[in-house]
Amino acid sequence: MKFNQRLFVLSFLSFGLVACGGSGGGGSNPPPASSSAPVSSSVPSASLVSSSSSSLLASSSIAVTSSSLSSSSSSSELASSSSSAAPVVMVLDMTTGWRGNGTDNSGVNVNSDGVSFTASGDNIGAVTDLAKPIQLEDAVVEMVVNVSAEFKASGANLQIFAQIKGGSWAGEWNCWSGNELFTAGTDITLTCTINEDDKKFNQTDSDVQIGIQAKGTPTGTVTIKSGKVTLKQTASSSSSTGSVYSANVNRLSELADFTIGVAVSNNDSPAYNILTNASEKAVVEKHFEQMTAGNIMKMSYLQNTQGTFTFANADAFVDYAASKNMTVHGHALVWHSDYQVPQFMKNWSGSAADFITALKTHVTTVVDHFEAKGNVVSWDVVNEALTDGSPSTFRADDSIFYKKSGNSAVYIEEAFKAARAAAPTATLYYNDYNIDQNNAKTTRLIEMITDFQARDIPIDGVGFQMHVFMDYPSIDSISNAIKKVVNKGLKVKITELDVSINNPYGNWPASKVASFTQASALDQKKRYCEIVKAYLDNVPAAQRGGISVWGTTDANTWLNDLYKTQFNNEKISWPLLFDNNYNDKPALRGFADALQGIPCTNL
Repeated sequence: MKFNQRLFVLSFLSFGLVACGGSGGGGSNPPPASSSAPVSSSVPSASLVSSSSSSLLASSSIAVTSSSLSSSSSSSELASSSSSAAPVVMVLDMTTGWRGNGTDNSGVNVNSDGVSFTASGDNIGAVTDLAKPIQLEDAVVEMVVNVSAEFKASGANLQIFAQIKGGSWAGEWNCWSGNELFTAGTDITLTCTINEDDKKFNQTDSDVQIGIQAKGTPTGTVTIKSGKVTLKQTASSSSSTGSVYSANVNRLSELADFTIGVAVSNNDSPAYNILTNASEKAVVEKHFEQMTAGNIMKMSYLQNTQGTFTFANADAFVDYAASKNMTVHGHALVWHSDYQVPQFMKNWSGSAADFITALKTHVTTVVDHFEAKGNVVSWDVVNEALTDGSPSTFRADDSIFYKKSGNSAVYIEEAFKAARAAAPTATLYYNDYNIDQNNAKTTRLIEMITDFQARDIPIDGVGFQMHVFMDYPSIDSISNAIKKVVNKGLKVKITELDVSINNPYGNWPASKVASFTQASALDQKKRYCEIVKAYLDNVPAAQRGGISVWGTTDANTWLNDLYKTQFNNEKISWPLLFDNNYNDKPALRGFADALQGIPCTNL
């Protein structure tokens, strides 16, 4: 990020994801110039299913369109904003994601004609999934089907159906297509409107499956040629774009061969607590495989009083991640920011040697404790120890650690050595902001790494925070900075990615974007794509430590507080992959496009 100066007022850091690396002082400086086995019903009729609220997180087998906008399974467009949003259409992908439904089903066959199944008995069919959350009440399902002569002669019927997955597998069974509708070898369109009195399909808790099944005593073959789901038109907006949007990404982390993570909060931000907020859980569990704690694994949260360690909140966080088969990136063992340095360290009056011993005791105790958990696989050992000037130096005046270590940066290497001794196999990172600018700070970073490697200081990688803007830094700068670390043989991890739409340090306020428009959303999609592509292009597979975004929803971004003064209290950063209501943004599609090798565009 580009700042004309470091304008960080640390009093705001009681909020959830307070800053770079959970920092509250991180940021950037200015530029120099599924499911379970399918269940079927014997009750006649069916409908369509899905799980959700007013948002649309479609599975990977779905493409989404709005009235005049369309998309393939690899990308989709944002409906134009208006007082009454155009209907959202989910086009089912007929090439993947389908499976057999019903007892003794022989499965499905996917070919150029579509998805076919052998109708060998009652309730035999084919289904595909829609991911939560989604509002399907009053939605219309259309399927184009073609039946064989044998099926027609059997007198069997077809039933579009939908089920909420998990639990009781509640379903809708009100759509029935009699045999008289079919002509062997001829395509016919079957429709079903979801209209349930109990509104069971306006929910957020579960994924759903939709499909079609044979009823009666069928024989022969049924082929589903195409399918689509048209959601009820709504005037509500998932963001200020005026429409519900799906990025058509089933699970972001499944698209990468390296770790995709996210920073979240525990009791440090109650409204967005990953342990209690169902929407936060749904997004995190759906798309990510690693979590970073915004605050609660920092020094002042774990050892506020010398010798007294408090692990309860961090344990709950790490244990939750383990219960969902997620790893944890530990953040951060040593960081100078005032709000997270314990008072006993600020008031230290003993020798520099004793201070280093106290620091090493903290690192050893914390890393030892979480090493026993088994899923804390990496650490930001030291966070933001370099200055932003030219030339860049080690922080001195604003770092208690530097001053209390005898006006020396020796604390950095001692922290790394203590972390390695406590966790021999964990990946140890130095983490910082602005190093993506390929500037003087990047140069100083490489000098530090070179020195550490010459003296066998155990550093494994560099964390690029990557709090960036739409227009800065350039992809060339990001790429060149990454290459410098790669050339030192270290791992590269993007630890805190977010992309702010507005840049208060670039021709501000003339450059202000006042509302999150379709154009802004699609430009942000391209920017996310380009950043992830730069990572893939410049970091060999063996050196990829992963990519983590700094937060889930725009409503909880730390930038809302960082830019409070510049943005006159307006929350106009919109930097993350999900909007205020946990709906997908095009940015999510851009991230996925890069992972899948799809060209980066703002379309």
